[in-house]
Amino acid sequence: MLGMSVSTGQGLSGPIYHVHQVPEHFHEHYILRGYRHPKSSVTQCLLSLFDPTNETLNIWTHFLPTWYFVYVTLHLGWSIDFLNDCYSWPLLSYLLVCCAFPLASAVAHLFNVMSDCARHVCFFLDYSALSLFSFGVAVMYRAYCFPVNLLDNAKWYSDNYVEIAAVNAVICTIVSCQTRFMKPSPLRKALRLGAFAVPYVYDSFPLIYRIVFNNVSELHLSAHYLHTRQFMFAFLAAFLYASHLPERLVPGIFDIIGHSHQLFHVSSILAVMDQLHAVLLDYQGRKEYVQTKWDFEKFGNSLGYLLVIFCINSIVIILFTIRLFFFKHKLKKI
Repeated sequence: MLGMSVSTGQGLSGPIYHVHQVPEHFHEHYILRGYRHPKSSVTQCLLSLFDPTNETLNIWTHFLPTWYFVYVTLHLGWSIDFLNDCYSWPLLSYLLVCCAFPLASAVAHLFNVMSDCARHVCFFLDYSALSLFSFGVAVMYRAYCFPVNLLDNAKWYSDNYVEIAAVNAVICTIVSCQTRFMKPSPLRKALRLGAFAVPYVYDSFPLIYRIVFNNVSELHLSAHYLHTRQFMFAFLAAFLYASHLPERLVPGIFDIIGHSHQLFHVSSILAVMDQLHAVLLDYQGRKEYVQTKWDFEKFGNSLGYLLVIFCINSIVIILFTIRLFFFKHKLKKI
């Protein structure tokens, strides 16, 4: 198809195309231009970082925040003994996934136009990183942020909260990867959104309970405010992802700057930044109480458990990738 059409512009990476010039499975809803060649080389993908494509800001809006989270992690490393202080291990688990998920997303958006198979594998990695992030959040919430009432009066729930989050994370990876084998439809959209919504809602329940039912002390007032604001950004991100606004209203106007996926990235990163700063306040302000409610000395409760989920997700990705190469002739239409 590309060989029969004239490109709409020229960038450092090569021609930039209109929607009718690329295969249908590369189309984005209501985005009419700014498409890269679907058989781009690694060099072309890297050069496209500086081209006016519909993916450029998708990449930068996650690549730059990656380095912010790396900076925060390294900066905290000067004051926190991550190696020997077991109380800090859940925080380190969370910081690692904060660095990983935006980087995985940036890489997926950068290299997904190398081939049909590369597109699917890139987003397998993206989905896996997001599910790993959801598990890292659960570990961190259980360690530092759980409300007093649930710790004292819902022992079974607090004791099994992380284990259920682990199951949710693995199911999230499997379901979201499976949707790559489905034809575009409302069901595929619902399954993919639901795969990430379920872990998020489950992880967030203790925080919602704490905000709604617990008395807010002066010590934790800032943390409560930041936790509340992160939910506002998260719901905005979900709305943008599901609604395809504003490009749905005026297709072609927001192709390069301002479409919903870029705004979704920005909103989700702002949510994580608020979440991170709220967690740091809880990490410092609730230590005396929460240390008696969980076994922080168990490596398997935090970093070890995160490594297990990472390995399981890696196996899931490998299996889906093998399946992809066996059925790639069918996926050309997906």
